Amino acid sequence: MSWLPLYHDMGLIGCLLLAVYYPGPLVLIPPELFLVRPALWLRAIARHRATLSVSPTFGYAFSAKRVRDEDVAGLDLSSWRLAVCGAEPISIAALQAFSERFAPLGFRPAALRPVYGLAETSLAVTFSPPDRPPRALGVDPARLAASGEAVPGTRAIASVGTPVPGAELEVRGSTGRRLRERRVGRIFTRGPSLMTAYFGQQEATAGAIRDGWLDTGDLGFVADGELYVCGREKDLVIIRGANHVPQEFEECLDRLEGVRPGCSVALGFVPEGEDGEQLLVLAERARAAARDDGDAGTVEAIRRAVLEHTGIKPHTVRLLEPGTLPRTSSGKLRRSEALRRFLAGELAPPRKAGAARISAEMLRSAVAFARVKLRRAR
Repeated sequence: MSWLPLYHDMGLIGCLLLAVYYPGPLVLIPPELFLVRPALWLRAIARHRATLSVSPTFGYAFSAKRVRDEDVAGLDLSSWRLAVCGAEPISIAALQAFSERFAPLGFRPAALRPVYGLAETSLAVTFSPPDRPPRALGVDPARLAASGEAVPGTRAIASVGTPVPGAELEVRGSTGRRLRERRVGRIFTRGPSLMTAYFGQQEATAGAIRDGWLDTGDLGFVADGELYVCGREKDLVIIRGANHVPQEFEECLDRLEGVRPGCSVALGFVPEGEDGEQLLVLAERARAAARDDGDAGTVEAIRRAVLEHTGIKPHTVRLLEPGTLPRTSSGKLRRSEALRRFLAGELAPPRKAGAARISAEMLRSAVAFARVKLRRAR
């Protein structure tokens, strides 16, 4: 059962093509319906006795916070054996909140399966073992940022398991040599499902595939044979010489009152008059949160949460209207584009979808469909 868009690799390969290959029945609901009424996801699973359903962390966090008790009263989720979580950095706190919220409906924490994969590997690289609740490793964020060492500490990073059959994995340092366990480096992988090339982009292909290995551009480390993904190298926030992944700052905001879960980005920028990079936090206001007077309190709460969680005080915090942060077609936050728009003064909320605009879009779709039918008739 899936609500993921079919133009996204997780929805297309992980759901649709899986059901064709297996084969087995597949139930789909449009992504926009899930966003409006997330309870439909759980109701469909219960109604059709689905055993497999997948989602990014966002979907689990969104459902735990937005689904009303009356919308899922009496549901039985005990058939759900594989609740796969991937496609974006995994928040162990979000998965725990989902488990706690829906355990009374028969959902089992051991059903949650954090995974790691890319479109370039069609699709999976690592999977968590079955029948085990999500596992996290507590690491010292300061040591991780300063030296790339994963030593015991307070920041929880989720395990995404071990390589799937046929896949190989290496974590390499700046010299290209494989690193020992618990050292952060770039994640490389190879296997039978690796892409041949980026279509029509020879230069990009040469930069990504080296001697049969794919440079994922992701950062992570291995501990006890399992992979822990820290973030994307291009998204690093470098403050006072230490490399911080944005999730380090963003994770502590997911449960903060007044902030939309999964709708915050941490960025590095150089403000006027400063010598080095500083921390910028852009966060979308929760739809039900009070504005004006409430904004100052929420901004201060964000500053305090980040400082307490990381020891770093944000230089700038901006509270945004819901939907302002740019995303990819598959829903991932576009951090670089958010920074560009912020610096250019172009970070603005989307236009509201009033009745006139919806009618105009429906008319455009009808005209386009009529033109396609006319061409086929000819």
